[in-house]
Amino acid sequence: MKMKTYLMAPAMAAALLLAACNNDDMGVDLSQPISLSFAPASMDGQTTRATIGITGASFQKDDRVGLYMDGTGYANVLYTCQGTANWTTSSLLYWPDAGSYTFRAYYPYMETVTDAVSLPADQSTAEAFTQADRMWASATRAATNGPITLTLNHQMSLIKLDVEDGEAISLNEIKGMTPAILGTMPSEGTWDLTTGQITFPTDGKTISGIQPYVVDNGDGTLTYYALVMPGTVFKQGDKFFSLTDGGTTYSYVLNIDGGFTAGASQYCDIDLTVHRTGITLSGFSVGNWTSGATGGGSVTMD
Repeated sequence: MKMKTYLMAPAMAAALLLAACNNDDMGVDLSQPISLSFAPASMDGQTTRATIGITGASFQKDDRVGLYMDGTGYANVLYTCQGTANWTTSSLLYWPDAGSYTFRAYYPYMETVTDAVSLPADQSTAEAFTQADRMWASATRAATNGPITLTLNHQMSLIKLDVEDGEAISLNEIKGMTPAILGTMPSEGTWDLTTGQITFPTDGKTISGIQPYVVDNGDGTLTYYALVMPGTVFKQGDKFFSLTDGGTTYSYVLNIDGGFTAGASQYCDIDLTVHRTGITLSGFSVGNWTSGATGGGSVTMD
């Protein structure tokens, strides 16, 4: 039996050679899906996940992230956390070629994407607090068959109050009181998913109080957490924090020189001591709430 010989056209040969170079010479198998996982940024190395007493910086089971891969047809692809660094997706992603592409990720996932963002007055539950958090990442990665982790930075501003008992009052008494973060706080804004920036109109809606999430640290202190819009101004001389027990209210009037403005992707760490006669300030610092961030700032206290 005579064997037939086929000649390959030069163009086809060049295409196959290019594909072989893309897949073999560059070490990328384009037929394999992209391996993605996500992590939230920590607070200057402190524990976080919107920092509500959860150990370590990690998403929790059933948290959902939306992903865009610029320059491709992949848009608002849903990724769901199954625990630790294990994520499942509604649509596998593949590298179009062996080049580099920019990924944009955001949390929490929206089935219908909108740029509207709102600030809830009640953040006292873990679900309400974490859903009020807004996280975003943008990163350019070269094609690889290895795992890629995108670290999402917090776009809101965090108020973190560390409270301890003082004269003539116990921590158990304080735990039984109703807390509130006070001020004139914008409650509606716009979230640009192309830049991650959150802004609000100067004449927009506001709220005057937030019920924070409370954590008993087990070391004789309580921590109160509340998220606010970046750019929110807290003025010196205004009531800033209160604890209400029946008909009695203990208030802290902000006595930080010049007040402060809540910064995007930052947290304000404020130390307060509650006495039977009132609440006093014992420390204030500002830190970064972004990946790889170190250091922070401080503000003069009267």
